[in-house]
Amino acid sequence: MKEVCFYARGPKGGNLSLPFVYSDEVWTGIEYQVASHLMLMGQVEKGLEIVRACRDRYDGKVRNPFDEYECGHWYARSMSSYALLQGLTGARYDAVDQVIYIDSRVGDFTSFLSTETGFGNVGLKNGKPFFNVAYGDLNIKKFIVSGIDRN
Repeated sequence: MKEVCFYARGPKGGNLSLPFVYSDEVWTGIEYQVASHLMLMGQVEKGLEIVRACRDRYDGKVRNPFDEYECGHWYARSMSSYALLQGLTGARYDAVDQVIYIDSRVGDFTSFLSTETGFGNVGLKNGKPFFNVAYGDLNIKKFIVSGIDRN
């Protein structure tokens, strides 16, 4: 995939004489948001292509892999990368109905799930859903996997 970045450039090349703020930065937060939505819509490979381009950019050779610079250091928008977990696994918790939903686009998996009352690992093993609490409590009445009640 070719890296596509939009920069404020003049009609003859070079920087504009009065560029707008942050016009020459890449915003991985927005790229991750688009990637996760592509995955949720079934376009997993296209989403992963965007993620690969972002991670290649922050490989530690030119840019810090732990500081996706955007509107300043350690800006929160790149935390939208957390949505990639849901994009790939479809794992989410409904606290009202006490249901874990899973709609995996990658087959069996183990992932992280965090809620207000606890966190742990969620996943599918041999097609069977599980949640292992690492801390706190999580009341689960049932799992729904790809729209099917799996109790």
